[in-house]
Amino acid sequence: MNAPLSLLASTHPGRPDPPRLPARVLKALEREQYRAELLVTFVQLAIVVLLALFYVGSPPGFSPDTPIEAAPLGLVLFGELALLRLYFARTGRLSRPILGITVVAEMMVLLCVLWAYHLQYEQSPQFSLKSSQFAYIFVLIGLRALRFEPLWVVLSGLTAALGWGAILTFALLTAPENPVTWDVVTSLRSTQIHLGGEFDRLLAIVVVTTVLALALARARRLLGQAVSGQQAAADLSLFFDDSVARRITESEADVMPGQGELREAAILFLDLRGFTHASATLTPTGLIDLLGEYQGLMVPIVKAHGGSIDKFMGDGILASFGAVTPDPRYAARALDAVDAIMDAANAWRARRSAAGQAAPDVGAGLATGEVVFGIIGEGSRLEYTVIGDPVNLAAKLEKHNKAESTRSLTTRVAFDLARSQGYDKEKPIRIGRSVGGVGHLLEIAVLA
Repeated sequence: MNAPLSLLASTHPGRPDPPRLPARVLKALEREQYRAELLVTFVQLAIVVLLALFYVGSPPGFSPDTPIEAAPLGLVLFGELALLRLYFARTGRLSRPILGITVVAEMMVLLCVLWAYHLQYEQSPQFSLKSSQFAYIFVLIGLRALRFEPLWVVLSGLTAALGWGAILTFALLTAPENPVTWDVVTSLRSTQIHLGGEFDRLLAIVVVTTVLALALARARRLLGQAVSGQQAAADLSLFFDDSVARRITESEADVMPGQGELREAAILFLDLRGFTHASATLTPTGLIDLLGEYQGLMVPIVKAHGGSIDKFMGDGILASFGAVTPDPRYAARALDAVDAIMDAANAWRARRSAAGQAAPDVGAGLATGEVVFGIIGEGSRLEYTVIGDPVNLAAKLEKHNKAESTRSLTTRVAFDLARSQGYDKEKPIRIGRSVGGVGHLLEIAVLA
């Protein structure tokens, strides 16, 4: 994930990550934490509903005049606690202190239910230590791991260990004579307490909590790096074409200057005609608004036809088709894009003219051929771009529109190639044209 960052700032292999994540990355993490808390709550509510259905559908195993029904009482309290936390989360009031209180409270509800089983079944307090529902302690601790914050796992595990220790202490203090046995079979068949087994339970809570907390601490660092990488990729898309940004972020090799690939591609050069005159009459704000409208109109059309924006050059736009990603119909797509651009430019100029605003025309030049698509620059400032004769020729053809009194030109070679790739429109051909900067006569097709 270091590749995109190397294009935005100077970085060097082996340099340690910054100690503090940017504020926007922390906000992204907070959003993930919010979703995680919703997930935790929904899972808890689902478990409550499932256990309630199981409880209702099972025959009671205790006396009808029992002093307390621990299970249904616990499910109601746990469900209310989950709903309360959900309310705080959805209203944006789930602060860390409130979350901490609910983490402790949910574990205390479970421990109180386990302790109250001896009342429900009218047995001695030692009976509570035999409950198979002890396993739900690990379920609650595990659910806390969904937030990717070790603190809440530790808090939940610590509450469980202290709570179970309190239940064990109460059972020992209220037991009759000789409450302890070291015989496992005897402990299973009686209310005597096997201290080794209880030590194992407490140790299991501590170990599971510790392992989860350590794993989460590592995972949180990775999550921070991943969110930073996603944010960097999003930032890249503001400076690079989407396809180029994906290429950078998904590259398996280090991004460095000198990397390049030979492609058969179409290069399109767009320019605002009369922009210099318009800029002399517009305020700086009006000039930026004009460029924004123009670029906001042209770029989506290029992308819709499979093109990629290489760079903005003032009022000029350099785009490619088939350079970033090979495309068997690159020439046809490029000519389709030019047709759509001319139509959109006509409508745009009409709207601006009707509003009494400057309405410069759009000129286009298109050429095809072999280009090199790759990275240029040096370690602290890199750029993906296309290089080759078609790039220069496209710019020259755009300028040649003035000599031909046209708006959009391409070469006969590019036009015939596009026709072979499925472009179905007829365009006038002009032969023996001398294009400035080209050392031989060209046959050109007038696209508009």
